[in-house]
Amino acid sequence: LLQEIFQIHPEITSVMCDRESKDLARKEKKMMTPSPDKKKSRPSPRENKENEDATCRKSIDFSIPTPIKTDENENNFDHPVYKEISLKNGLINKSDLSTLKRMCKEEGIESSGKRNLIQQRLKNYWKHKMLRDVGLIKNAAKGYDFFIVIDFEATCEERNLPDYPHEIIEFPCVIVDGKTGKIVDSWREYCRPTINPTLSEFCTALTGIEQQTVDAAETFPEVLEQFNFWLEEKCLGTAHTFALVTDGPFDVGRFLRLSCQQAELEVPVWAEKWINIRKGFANFYKTSTTTHMKLPGLQTMLNKLDMEFEGNPHSGLDDATNIARVVSRMVMDGAILKVNEKLELQPPTETKRVTPHHRPRLIHVSPLSRTQADVWFSSCKQITKGCKELKL
Repeated sequence: LLQEIFQIHPEITSVMCDRESKDLARKEKKMMTPSPDKKKSRPSPRENKENEDATCRKSIDFSIPTPIKTDENENNFDHPVYKEISLKNGLINKSDLSTLKRMCKEEGIESSGKRNLIQQRLKNYWKHKMLRDVGLIKNAAKGYDFFIVIDFEATCEERNLPDYPHEIIEFPCVIVDGKTGKIVDSWREYCRPTINPTLSEFCTALTGIEQQTVDAAETFPEVLEQFNFWLEEKCLGTAHTFALVTDGPFDVGRFLRLSCQQAELEVPVWAEKWINIRKGFANFYKTSTTTHMKLPGLQTMLNKLDMEFEGNPHSGLDDATNIARVVSRMVMDGAILKVNEKLELQPPTETKRVTPHHRPRLIHVSPLSRTQADVWFSSCKQITKGCKELKL
């Protein structure tokens, strides 16, 4: 508008001072820009419809169950208990290792481990106890009823080619109670290989499995059937939910997948998704100090928990038992373990290009998001609920 005025009456420019022009421009801009309140106060019918649709879509997209609120100030952390929790955390942060261990013993909880892990254990313990005492959280457990820990041993050579046909020769399992963290049962059977029936010297030296042991064993399909029957006897998957736990992606992504493929069997449903305990451990105890997280191995996890390996490394049952000890400690420390990897029987054909020194991941294994993990857990709960109703 100012430009039009100046073009028609150029003499005004010599009279109008800078301050007046700025005031006029500011006033014009204010008149041309509607206020937010006025814009909101008169929505068009179309805008109303769009807002209604958006609200409906939001209610569908975000309908994931949320914890029941027991106090109107819970979300704002206005409840006095949160100040008490903060003070308790401050006391824990200032305490030395001997004091922390004494505090654990007084409360009847595990006192072993490094200082930072004991601190986290005590903080989780007091947080849940204090919130539960004032009724802000329920006593009900949020995770699986049980965890089944497996660690297969398979045929191998000192130098395996990429397409080496690994066959499972030891099939162990250890069960951990998901509520108490206690190891409650174990199972093991050996399998007789059929593609390479004679074990290599390297394989025998590594696993400690003798040739006569596998010669007297059943084949993999028969052992898998026995294992499934054992799970049914324990009511796992029918009356109780459970999740598979492994130390890394290879037990399912390579050994179990190949053994099922060789026998022309479908991979069991319970092995479609599993908990890679290395990822669960690193996420819960925050072991990474860099942006590129290096996942801890079994020995590293045991060291951080101030535990020693029990038994013989590369013995399937001994490995599974030590993994179960890690799971047990995590459950007692308050970890809620969720499945974090899944099997891809038909992986995508296109893969990312990697540098020669970079080791590519297993193409048959993919990570799971937190939402996908929650959906899997919900489906497990629905299955067990349906089985219980059928029995009733």
